[in-house]
Amino acid sequence: MKYAHITAQPNTLYYGDCLEVMRKFPPNWVDLICLDPPFNSNEKYSAIFKGSGMNIDPQIKAFDDTWTYNEIASERVENVKDACGNPASKVIAAFETFMPGSKMLAYTSYMAERLFEMHRILKPTGSIYLHCDPYASHYLKLVMDAIFDEKNFRNEIIWHYFKPHSSKRAYPKNYDSLLYYVKDSRAEYTFNFDAILVEYDEKAIKRYDKIDKQGRRYKIYNNRDGTVRKSYMKTGKPDNVFDIPFVQGTSKERTGYRTQKPLKLYELIIKASSNEGDLVLDPFCGCGTTIDAGLKNRRRVIGIDILPFALRLINERRLSVPLPVEGIPVDIETATYLAESDPKGVTFQDWAISLVDGLASNPTKVGDEGADGYGMFAHMPDNMNTKGIIVQVTSASGSQNAKFDKLQNDVRKHNAAMGILITKDEQTARHRWDVNLPRIQMGNTVYPPMQCLSIAEYYRNGKRYEPPLKLPPLTHPYIGKPIQTSLFDVM
Repeated sequence: MKYAHITAQPNTLYYGDCLEVMRKFPPNWVDLICLDPPFNSNEKYSAIFKGSGMNIDPQIKAFDDTWTYNEIASERVENVKDACGNPASKVIAAFETFMPGSKMLAYTSYMAERLFEMHRILKPTGSIYLHCDPYASHYLKLVMDAIFDEKNFRNEIIWHYFKPHSSKRAYPKNYDSLLYYVKDSRAEYTFNFDAILVEYDEKAIKRYDKIDKQGRRYKIYNNRDGTVRKSYMKTGKPDNVFDIPFVQGTSKERTGYRTQKPLKLYELIIKASSNEGDLVLDPFCGCGTTIDAGLKNRRRVIGIDILPFALRLINERRLSVPLPVEGIPVDIETATYLAESDPKGVTFQDWAISLVDGLASNPTKVGDEGADGYGMFAHMPDNMNTKGIIVQVTSASGSQNAKFDKLQNDVRKHNAAMGILITKDEQTARHRWDVNLPRIQMGNTVYPPMQCLSIAEYYRNGKRYEPPLKLPPLTHPYIGKPIQTSLFDVM
């Protein structure tokens, strides 16, 4: 069974929490780790749902945003503090002392667990680059110093970019940091100096105003003794500040991912700290910039992400030849295995919701009043003032009439336009989906307010539902623009 046994193999994408996936990897295996972990961005994504008409504020799981301090974070902090083998345990204990219950404590404890595992799987000659914004960089530096040892810190790389700035009472925020460490500074770690050389500016080029027969630029120095000396211009100058433009909305490489980083930046890092054939890992691969950069430069790659949507984005939008994906169910048997091996149901819920383009998971799985996910129509219906969708997922077996009734009540309670129930097993009581809720009118098309789809039917019918969900165009939950649903479009 493909899902049941995750195998450690290059040129593969993995679905799941990178902590659990990396634990299945052998030690001293990876040459280079490039990670761009989640910034504090969930509010930006959730703002897309403003104006949905629902009387709640939908929060969506935004590419594994981990900045919420809750019971899960509190338990994680205790686990890290008690982990005597993790050198960052004392750092997290200190953070808890002076910023208890904070978002930063939740985030740094989350990163401490995963960075410790990255240290284990990194080769002695390997390197790691941690991408972070100024808000978290100094906290993460302490965690990295503890786990990788401060003597193995090599440099802080500054990615500088232009960003519109309208405030006259603040400096612009136009750079990110990349903390660069090696696993062992005594080892022969890879560093290709020529890869970091940047071109000279026009002023420097003008100073080297002469060109020899080989086309090399040089300038003449007059020595005090009357002799002259040629000084040749080098191929570039080294710097730890890289002026690389932000990925603009009109860029060909733009995927719509709000935190997307430029390909040029990660190509530079990969060329500097790895060689052709080396294994490059991105534990938070998002829209796949590192994966794309690695493959373009003949490296072997591994990408991990906790959102199935992100992995699908990589294969559909970034790569000409899709990579195999481990951890994604391939049939009803592996879907059942995923449900049974995930006691809290979080992974199964996220995967099931990702099957419908336009829906996004709710990051809160406790006390969420039945909302496992949300969606929103691209346009307001003709006959109502709401366009929100509430999604409920259940991996339980058998009839789910009770779940259906609860979802129907939630649709009314929260002034949503539609409820979608996703079940593992096929639901035979089709007549129960004809409910006493207003039908959704859009022009000449009418849509049912309550709909159900099952994973069993999805696989039995060749990854299509019959009868299909009848959905109008939805708003992309991460981009905010209208999309046409690909799996269930009947218009």
